[in-house]
Amino acid sequence: MNNDTIITRSVVAGVAEVNDVIIDDSPRTRIVFRPMIHQNGIRGDIIRFRKRSNGELIEPVPLNFNQLNENDGVKIEMKTETLAKLYEEISKLAQLLQDRGVRYGENHFTVVNANTLVITDENRAMVMRKLLESGDDFWNALEALDSDFVSNFVENRIYKKRQDSLRVFEDHLSNDDWHEGDWQNFFEENQWIFGYGLKYQILNMHQAQPDYGGRSISGVGGQRGDFLMNSEADIKFTCLVEIKKPSTLLLQSGQYRNGAWGISNELSGAISQVQINAATWEIEGSQNPANTETMIQEHIYTVSPKGIVVAGKLSQLSEDRDKRNSFERLRQSLHNPEIITYDELYERAKFILGPSEGLEL
Repeated sequence: MNNDTIITRSVVAGVAEVNDVIIDDSPRTRIVFRPMIHQNGIRGDIIRFRKRSNGELIEPVPLNFNQLNENDGVKIEMKTETLAKLYEEISKLAQLLQDRGVRYGENHFTVVNANTLVITDENRAMVMRKLLESGDDFWNALEALDSDFVSNFVENRIYKKRQDSLRVFEDHLSNDDWHEGDWQNFFEENQWIFGYGLKYQILNMHQAQPDYGGRSISGVGGQRGDFLMNSEADIKFTCLVEIKKPSTLLLQSGQYRNGAWGISNELSGAISQVQINAATWEIEGSQNPANTETMIQEHIYTVSPKGIVVAGKLSQLSEDRDKRNSFERLRQSLHNPEIITYDELYERAKFILGPSEGLEL
């Protein structure tokens, strides 16, 4: 048996044989320990083999102790190193019994130094929790090894999580099976999607579903919206976001006049809602002492807050030039809020994520 691996094979319920362990080896002889484990402990045989000239082991003939004379006996002398090896192997088996017990079938176990951590599917969550609970000690230890490794470790983890989120975004965008609340929860958990590109500001989430006119940002009453965000810099400014659905119609079902398409009632309502919320927040919510204190501490200010409406998909307009022109002219002429469609937001998220080059550990 490879001394770094223990292989067990169950023979009956609660009993398993273990491959031979070499505890002493010389050109002419070999001593092996042939153990068995059971629920209550370990038993085994010590066997001394002789070797042929080509190194092949000669199978010993079992000795019947009942046929020995009264003064006869068998003596196997073992060196300190051999006894130490035997003790080490028995200790490994004892630890295996304590940790895993006797398992059915054939099983392979990796054996390492007691100070070495082996991560398996069974203990991965526990190991990660313990590492995170260790706080700065964990990160300091990593940095002491290799600061580049730490950077790649963190970047790779962030990239993988965002990549998974982007797949979720794509799936539900294609299936159109989420309600507004589902999208709100998704964007709250993936704030990075709003992180760049909106008028080239960096946007951070400040409060999900805020109360723009209540006692405080998270109070009750007043005008409620989907997100209160802020631009990110030394001085930050508030920005209001209203979330609709990808299926929200961008335009009316029929032309207003030849070549002219009017905005849909749902999108028009969302635009009006953001404009009302922005005015309410600037006049009432941002002046509330409870909100003012919080905002000042974080260097966030309110000056004619920007609004963003996330709704619909540009694919609704792909087959009609007049529809495309009508919608884009509306967007360009609209000072506030900005209208961004789900497919545009998805493409921006893909751009933010970028390629995975250079993130390999």
